[in-house]
Amino acid sequence: MALVIYDIPFHPDMAGLWHVQMNGVPTENFETRIAAIAYAVQQSKLLGMQNGLQVLVSVEGADGIWREFESNAKRPVGRLQ
Repeated sequence: MALVIYDIPFHPDMAGLWHVQMNGVPTENFETRIAAIAYAVQQSKLLGMQNGLQVLVSVEGADGIWREFESNAKRPVGRLQ
């Protein structure tokens, strides 16, 4: 099963933007972290409908720890399959 991961950092860049990356490649920039997370969740739901794809949203917490969520964004994934 192919794995796609959207990454959203905790802190913005020097310009005050949050960068969303898909498998390490920048995709979009947002003025708020909430908008970046909403975009990643929406895109993960769309991609998750395709056969053979596991899509996760990885969000960096204030503690510096990255946590992966499935497209329902309700709870962290225990481990990757």
